[in-house]
Amino acid sequence: MEKSKTQTAIALVRQGMTPYAAAQQAGIATSTLYTALKRQQDKTLCPCCGQVVREGFQINPDALKDHPTPD
Repeated sequence: MEKSKTQTAIALVRQGMTPYAAAQQAGIATSTLYTALKRQQDKTLCPCCGQVVREGFQINPDALKDHPTPD
């Protein structure tokens, strides 16, 4: 599964790149990246894909055995 530009930029920030540089490299607006980072703040993230796990949903640990963690 291919990552979106925003997910790619988020991964770059988590690797230590500045948000401005990550947004430029991924080809998105810096404000888009900041909005996505703010949306993920203090929320549970899926260890498989890195997306926010919405309220009422749970992560099935059996499904994660064959998947690496996101970058």
